[in-house]
Amino acid sequence: MTSGTVRGSKSYLRLVTLAVLIPSWMALIDGTIVNVGLDTIAGNLGATIDEASWISSIYVVAAIFVMPLTGWLATNLGRKRAFLASIVLFTVGSLLCATSQSLVELIAMRFVQGVGGGLMLPLAMAALVDAYPHGDLASAFRVYGVAVMAGPALGPALGGWILANSAWPWIFIINVPLGIGAFFLVSAVLRDQTERGERSPFDWTSLAVMITGFAALQFVVQEGPRREWFADAQITTATVVACIALFVFVRMQITAAVPLVDLKPLAIPSYAIGIVLALITGVGFTGSALITPLYMQDVLHYAPDFAGYIMVPTALGSIVGTELSGRISKIVPPALIAAASLMLCAAGTFWFAYLGDRSGFAPALLPRFIQGLGLGLLFVPLNVLMMSHVPKRLVDAASGLGSLTRQFGAGLGYAILGTLIVRMRIAATTLTASGVRHGTSMSDPGMAAINRWFIAHGYSTADASTASVTVLQELVARAATSAAYSETFVIVALLFVVSVPFLVLFYLVPKTKADPA
Repeated sequence: MTSGTVRGSKSYLRLVTLAVLIPSWMALIDGTIVNVGLDTIAGNLGATIDEASWISSIYVVAAIFVMPLTGWLATNLGRKRAFLASIVLFTVGSLLCATSQSLVELIAMRFVQGVGGGLMLPLAMAALVDAYPHGDLASAFRVYGVAVMAGPALGPALGGWILANSAWPWIFIINVPLGIGAFFLVSAVLRDQTERGERSPFDWTSLAVMITGFAALQFVVQEGPRREWFADAQITTATVVACIALFVFVRMQITAAVPLVDLKPLAIPSYAIGIVLALITGVGFTGSALITPLYMQDVLHYAPDFAGYIMVPTALGSIVGTELSGRISKIVPPALIAAASLMLCAAGTFWFAYLGDRSGFAPALLPRFIQGLGLGLLFVPLNVLMMSHVPKRLVDAASGLGSLTRQFGAGLGYAILGTLIVRMRIAATTLTASGVRHGTSMSDPGMAAINRWFIAHGYSTADASTASVTVLQELVARAATSAAYSETFVIVALLFVVSVPFLVLFYLVPKTKADPA
């Protein structure tokens, strides 16, 4: 490199940031880009929507499997080699997804893509932390936060636009030129980490136990809503297996001389508190990103591509918030910024909850922007609080565990909020229908007006009565669906509110214990 791009210079840091930002954005967008196209893909491949949902889920599963291995891979292979290998896996996986001829083949190739994407995210963050001086971590996270916050929000919008203008394989083909460009950029710019831990042989036993635990846990999260949770014997069995396997895995890593997954960052109080907050907010953010396009389709009856566009204000808000928090983090304490951001997230979500079933597209834009603004403001201070006391040799392990937590929070958000919507829709339908049965008849002014409309349009008296009842049932279903989504959004908003007290703990942990040797 030229003298203008020596390590630590502004030019070098800009190049490193660009090099890690492109693959990070690809990995995050691909986590949500297929959500609006599952119906289309299922129809083209002759599958049901439930079967096609594994196209999204398997990406999360693959990422969860490999994220904890980031520390071992960076230590034994070198971060740069591991990063390049992950880009190759993701790009090749994307190409194979686009050429898949069956659902099984697509799911298998999506797993390959998820392995690459799952490794790219923590390695990208670790590269930034390693490249930037300690005092400039906020600047690093400000830029990286654009990808993390805006990526999942832009996924549905980009997917909807692609499906409206071309065939579904282009959802994956778009990654190929970007992946090739990212490979050459990372190869040219990125240097390996300044510190590496003790190298060790690969622990296949630990890997098998870890995969067993996470696979069982993912099965519980994925299938629990469909199987009535612990009323189903398989869900109960999988829960027991997950608990035992993960407990054994943690014990193995604690007692191992050189663990496969280094859990030492969890002993740093500020990092451990940040992990809990990342999990809680991950459930709220990702769950909200899932149910918002569904609300636009189920309640407001927008087409899938148009429903995806509602996430654009969230992406714009997150970009503004991330940029703003990075600039003010040296003036305002990070915990105060994080508290304000969580309250903004709650306010935007509460507002969205009360739009109801008669809202147009425009009224939904501002609350989504406010929520995005809050999420953008949160990313930088939360990561500064988490990573500021992590020593260089543990950065890769800490990044992997942090990414794993966010990814698991995403899966948990899908399962919990999806279950809540179904349960609340059933309850709201029962309640609304009960009120209609006890208070509505053909003498009711509303029903009478509907009945007269049908008679005026050529229906017989008997047919008009039947048609009126059908319309009433549709109105009941729509009102119940709207109520279910509204109540779920309220719960998400409360989740952000109850996260605020955790920020106080950052001021209570002893700073002298936060940087273990």
